[in-house]
Amino acid sequence: MVTVRTYWSLAEAALAKSVLDNYEISAALLDENASLYSRGGQFAVPIRLVVDEAKAERAVHILSAEFEKADEIELREDVTITSGEEPENVNRNPWELLMIAFYLLVPAICLIRTDFPTYVAGRWGGYYVARATVAHFLSWLAVIGAVLLIIAYFRVRRSSLKSQTVD
Repeated sequence: MVTVRTYWSLAEAALAKSVLDNYEISAALLDENASLYSRGGQFAVPIRLVVDEAKAERAVHILSAEFEKADEIELREDVTITSGEEPENVNRNPWELLMIAFYLLVPAICLIRTDFPTYVAGRWGGYYVARATVAHFLSWLAVIGAVLLIIAYFRVRRSSLKSQTVD
């Protein structure tokens, strides 16, 4: 990690970090809480904005508002990646499928486990029972969808592992 800029204001440093995040350059703020430990500490220890060494030059150009130079650097990086082999650390794990399945499965199981009354007296009782029945039905559909997503995850994961070993 290389220090790209130093700031005396936490707000300016956070703004610069968010600009770099928008350009997909991972950045970190070091010593951002130094002003909390003692009064006047913000003037003793500046806040450092650090980025990866490979993206430091592009980050400096972006923070200096030299977007044309930053684009040239990005194009050079893209050409070297596309002309060479695929990067070794590419993550081919489709974990998003598991997260969607989780977010479908948890509320569905909670609704299935809820015991709704089978008979409700009153004018709107029949509608309440019908809504509970529809909620149970939709919960079972969500469980089936989650199971299908989990199966899709393992199939995609297995096929990506096979393609990695074939290469």
